[in-house]
Amino acid sequence: MGNQADRAAGVSKAALIMVRHSAPTVDETAPPPTWRLSAAGRQAALALAESLVPFAPAAAVASPEPKALETAQIIAGRFGLEVTPDLGLAEHHRPALPFGSRETFEARMASVFAQPAQPFFGGESADAARHRFAAALERHPMRPLLVASHGTVLSLYLSRRLALDPFALWKSLALPEAFVLDADGRLLVRLTAA
Repeated sequence: MGNQADRAAGVSKAALIMVRHSAPTVDETAPPPTWRLSAAGRQAALALAESLVPFAPAAAVASPEPKALETAQIIAGRFGLEVTPDLGLAEHHRPALPFGSRETFEARMASVFAQPAQPFFGGESADAARHRFAAALERHPMRPLLVASHGTVLSLYLSRRLALDPFALWKSLALPEAFVLDADGRLLVRLTAA
């Protein structure tokens, strides 16, 4: 949002604060769902928390994966909130996705977004992940709600709400990043820790 009047109007309308987790320490010997935040990731989550002060979340939920849960705890701590873990907010399930180069990984993920009804990598389809995520949000009615989750599942949900290309959105995401939506699902502001 451009000017301060627009931003002030948006603050009063905030309903969902959707956060992609901060940067983890990558350990290729362990599955990604077990990764924890790096020191830089913790600092970036603190910086993002400061950017979210005007939106004053009233409740906080997160994927139970450590990198998302830790991100939520850091941000929610700024507001004196406890974080409720919810399995429905976990990343798109793809247990057989192999490691590889960034280019190979992006090509594999392009297939996931291009064929949303098709299960991939021994897991769920993109459509199933999006429905699971949306159902989890319905279980937490308090607003404004801070929601910390993951890049793929957030891209699936937000692209549908905001009429965006899901693969392009996924590729553009920062670690961490927040999307603040109003009660009608419109984007008020997109914030990074930078």
